[in-house]
Amino acid sequence: MKLLETLTHFNGGSSVSELCEKFSEIASVFLYGGYIDVNNMYKIYIKTVEFYFHSEAENGVHDPIVYHRNKNEQEIPYFPLMTIHAHNSGFDITFESERDKYRASALIRSYEVKKGEKYLKWNKNHFEENDKYCFNSQSTYLYFLLNGFPLGEINGIKWVDVPYTPITSKGEPRKNVFVSESETEYLKTKERCKRKWSFTRKDEI
Repeated sequence: MKLLETLTHFNGGSSVSELCEKFSEIASVFLYGGYIDVNNMYKIYIKTVEFYFHSEAENGVHDPIVYHRNKNEQEIPYFPLMTIHAHNSGFDITFESERDKYRASALIRSYEVKKGEKYLKWNKNHFEENDKYCFNSQSTYLYFLLNGFPLGEINGIKWVDVPYTPITSKGEPRKNVFVSESETEYLKTKERCKRKWSFTRKDEI
């Protein structure tokens, strides 16, 4: 299934366990079903994807660490489907729903970058070319390749679907996410969040 079609069919979830199952299915598309093309120069393949989901409903599943959500009674506009959202932790691909009142996004946690037959690896302050396989684990470095535009034909940034065989990945807890003392704002404790909303492709591209 294509990524746009997959995210369009997503309709949220009423429990953490239900979302775990849905994110496992969606992860297969992100990890195996395509790549981000940047101006026909770079191909960015997602190696680890982390999901974030926050319901704006009082009785919904809350994820206070989500950056793009209503805060302090301020109504934040919903992103269009498949917007690239840059924030302090890196880059998300969003799939929010104003109709169903939830925020949902996929953080690009680790990734491979290819330029022709070369791999690009971050080194100090720039990406450098490598002949051998390598990947990057710092999402914020994508700032030098992406710039927060919606995925599509405009601005030379688009998602390219490729044929793939769906593979179920085992979910793991997200990196650097902790249980919050509050459901309305992120007041982290020392307890690590156990929601298994992170998925990694083990094989190389």
